[in-house]
Amino acid sequence: MPSRSRWTALGALCLAVLVGGCSGKAAEGGDGAGGDGVRTGPGVTAKTIKLGAISDLSGAVFGPLGRTQVQGNQLYIDKVNAAGGICGRKLELVVKDHGYDVQKATVAFSELEPRVLGITHLLGSPMTAALEPEIRAKKLLTVPSSFASSLLSSEYLVVLGSTYDIDMINGLDYVTTKRKLLAKGDTIGHIYFEGEYGANAFRGSSWAAGRLGLTIRGAQIKATDADLTAQVTKMKAEGAKAILLSASARQTASVAGVTRSIGMDVPILTQAPGFDPALLDTPVRAALEKNLTVLTSYAPYGADAPGPKEVAAAFKAKHPDAPANALADYGYVSAQVLGEALKRACAEKDLTREGLRTSYRKLKSLDTGGLMAPMDFTVPGAPASTETFISRVDAAAEGGLVAETGLYRAQITPDYKVG
Repeated sequence: MPSRSRWTALGALCLAVLVGGCSGKAAEGGDGAGGDGVRTGPGVTAKTIKLGAISDLSGAVFGPLGRTQVQGNQLYIDKVNAAGGICGRKLELVVKDHGYDVQKATVAFSELEPRVLGITHLLGSPMTAALEPEIRAKKLLTVPSSFASSLLSSEYLVVLGSTYDIDMINGLDYVTTKRKLLAKGDTIGHIYFEGEYGANAFRGSSWAAGRLGLTIRGAQIKATDADLTAQVTKMKAEGAKAILLSASARQTASVAGVTRSIGMDVPILTQAPGFDPALLDTPVRAALEKNLTVLTSYAPYGADAPGPKEVAAAFKAKHPDAPANALADYGYVSAQVLGEALKRACAEKDLTREGLRTSYRKLKSLDTGGLMAPMDFTVPGAPASTETFISRVDAAAEGGLVAETGLYRAQITPDYKVG
């Protein structure tokens, strides 16, 4: 029979495996110091730094958009590696598909987590909410493809740019005070997803409506709801002079189609997840070009600034047959933020997860060449930016959007308390 000391050793080994993750896979890399004197953590070896992405690559809701974001991640990584990498190491992106399913995302995370130093891209508010406790427990710096202000309280979630509520405040103010499409006393409707995304956006639009003297009517929907005839028809009956939409592109198509069919000629405002250039190949193209305004934290594809021009050129060269989409810009920046944090962590000789988080919190006035507004990550709990890109739809433009104004922040926005 094994001795007591042998049983103790075996027990310690089993415990180590359990702590390493429920997938049973040992972490790649690990805490220690290499020959260059740099402390390292999971995902880091003498030659590579592995970063992860968990996205929707196959789902019906956000699949095309998820693929574009991953491609944007890879464009940044390619540029860094062509210049020699970071800290003498090449970057490598490990990608998992969750098909916009929370359970699949949980499995993907358990498989990916031991292998990477950080995550450049986690798509979906429901997935982010489900995984946040594990992200925090594993101290895994993660960039969610979500802009809900509730995520700002997590020290390991990197929320880029402005949040959903702020974008809605800026957008509603813009169409009211600048374009004069709405006036005090008007009624507006807001159709929004259940969950963090929609709730946060509706919080912002409700606050802005109060400040601008508008009456707002909300309608919560599920991500699977494809036909919004009932919601739009009710809003017409209530006298809505505009429709705000915090949903996906297929809901945008439904709203545009219904408004046209029932003779409801009103402005429609949607947010980043609600627009896909593929909509311009559908029968609602004319309605979108006439009435849709798109609110984003990132610039339109190919915008007249150094960053968007560089990403557009690289995207065309690597994916000549892929449709142009501004989410390539966002994917590029989500990897760039971790890259800048890695550079600082290298200078401080600490490529551990905690070293990466500490370095990220020192990034101030991060300049992306116009891909996004300058961002400040040094204030915990605060958005990195409070400015919004406001774009109109133009089927002749690459990516389908043209900036209607430069970065816009409403005069009332500083009065809003993010929460």
